[in-house]
Amino acid sequence: MDKDSIPRLTRRRFLAQAALPPLAAAGTLLAGCRGGIGQKTVLRYWNGFTGPDGRTMLRMVQHFNAANPDVQVVMQRMDWATYYNKLFVAGLGGRAPELFVLQTLSIARFARAHFVRPVDDLLTKKSDIDVQDFDTNVWQAVSAKSSGQNKSAETKTGDPSQTGDMKHYGIPLDIWPLGMYYNRKLFREAGVVDAKGDPKPPTNREEFMDALQKLTKAGQWGFVFTNLESNVYTMMQQFGGAFFTPDNSRCLLHNPQNVAALQFCIDLISKYHYAPPPENFDAWIGFRQGKIAIAFEGIYMLADLQKQQDLDFAGAPIPQIGERRAVWAGSHNLCMRADLKERELEASWRFVQFLSRNSLDWADGGQVPARRSLRATPRFAAMSVQSAFARQIPYLTYQLSIPFVFEYQTEFNLAIEAALRGHLTPDEALAAAQDKINQILQREANP
Repeated sequence: MDKDSIPRLTRRRFLAQAALPPLAAAGTLLAGCRGGIGQKTVLRYWNGFTGPDGRTMLRMVQHFNAANPDVQVVMQRMDWATYYNKLFVAGLGGRAPELFVLQTLSIARFARAHFVRPVDDLLTKKSDIDVQDFDTNVWQAVSAKSSGQNKSAETKTGDPSQTGDMKHYGIPLDIWPLGMYYNRKLFREAGVVDAKGDPKPPTNREEFMDALQKLTKAGQWGFVFTNLESNVYTMMQQFGGAFFTPDNSRCLLHNPQNVAALQFCIDLISKYHYAPPPENFDAWIGFRQGKIAIAFEGIYMLADLQKQQDLDFAGAPIPQIGERRAVWAGSHNLCMRADLKERELEASWRFVQFLSRNSLDWADGGQVPARRSLRATPRFAAMSVQSAFARQIPYLTYQLSIPFVFEYQTEFNLAIEAALRGHLTPDEALAAAQDKINQILQREANP
């Protein structure tokens, strides 16, 4: 997954009409024979892995095909910016692929449209996937009500599959938490070190602010906002802010905790001058160039940094700035079309289990496996940044998985960008966003 895979400020309407992506000639021929060529069952597999992670996934697909001569998986990659439009339109037209990847925030929307097959019944049969191998919050995040109404985003405990008609609509492949990347060279030069003289990443608000003061100087910033949504969402969660009522019927974005969190972010720019404003500055490039000491970004950016032999960097958990520990995260989930026939279903489920079982290979490309047993292996422990970011899994918070998620994201991102740029106060920005999101909710309730 690359930088562009995270939903950004501008996004096309989710239901906008879009042409289906052209498949490669060979893929088109195979995909056109859904029943199989000879004894082969042909499965189309769509995802948004257009970066280096796509090459990793392609190798995994090739390994599966070699080990399963009766199945041919044909992978199609496309940019995340257009992926969901095309996938949704394909579902409406009855041309959806047998297998596809959904980020966690999109589960509810596709489940409501009845495009995704629940996996609960498959897990009761012979399977090498044990749900106990997933952290509760990770497994819970792929659940939604089978009637199409989403679960409470505030539910923190329990297994939703045991309440009402909640079902699980995919198998988590990975977890991509936000984490702290820091420049070890700049830390040493600024004296942000431990008793042994090694770089010492901050763990709390006091240490964070002290480190930024020492790390900020002419031509060098202590901190930078990269993805505004994930950075600010993390702060709001740490400050204890709310987003919706438990039944998701009303937006609560404009509350004192969220206002305080957004004001803290603004203060890093305009009061303390530890971070540049989010304009006319490529934040991530600045970190890669050695001009930024600390950046909060996802594990999916690791491959970018590993290409640079001259950058002395490391990774650590996000410091606890607010009253509680929390960090933004997402997951890629392996999903299947709702109307698969028996032969397609068996082959698809075999492929899903293969990818899940071998997700340490996927982790090599800069991910954290969703399965706890794989994270407990020496091989994963040797992945220093992935294992550091993985320590945050017990308190990660996923983006809200709600049917109108993209419309919500647009308003949320507009609000925080307006505040960080100084166009509106945090109070004004969040109040306006809350009003617009509640208008969206009213349209949802009265289509």
